[in-house]
Amino acid sequence: MFQIINSFIEGELTDKQCKHCLAATNLGMQYIFVSEKAVSQVKLIECCYISQNEREYYKNIRLEESKLGANKVKLARKQYRGKGRYIDEILV
Repeated sequence: MFQIINSFIEGELTDKQCKHCLAATNLGMQYIFVSEKAVSQVKLIECCYISQNEREYYKNIRLEESKLGANKVKLARKQYRGKGRYIDEILV
């Protein structure tokens, strides 16, 4: 995700490419706590432990999803090349 955003900031991707590349990475729900008050109100509601086998299983799933996401990002970069606006065009 950070690499995609950095590519947009560096002027390598258009806004449309960036949007579709980020969508291809399947990030799921993202939450941002922007103040100390917000962070202080976060409560852990559940904690669970997983075995080494489970850890390896989920690690492998994440690795496969990551590879698939990288391929989707490449396709999105090609498909939306030249479509949309670069950051310097947006900030003018």
